[in-house]
Amino acid sequence: RPKMAEYVQLVKRALKHLGGHGGVRGALWQLLRVNDLKTGTLIGTDKYGNKYYEDKRNFFGRHRWVIYTNEMNGKNTFWEVDGSMVPPEW
Repeated sequence: RPKMAEYVQLVKRALKHLGGHGGVRGALWQLLRVNDLKTGTLIGTDKYGNKYYEDKRNFFGRHRWVIYTNEMNGKNTFWEVDGSMVPPEW
């Protein structure tokens, strides 16, 4: 049977995820776009506006990810993300 402390940790993690994505609305958009909610440390931002994150608690291969910019070269890229949107230095 779960203890109260486990429920408190669950609520804290849920609030951290919601806060890390701009609230409920931002979290829903993130789920629609990439089907995943992650929180981590912002490592950097490239010249296009892509944001790079890291969370070492995840296993290798899933511990780094990118949140793509919504606009690139005047084109809306919210639904059309591509790995070629990442510059070579990243």
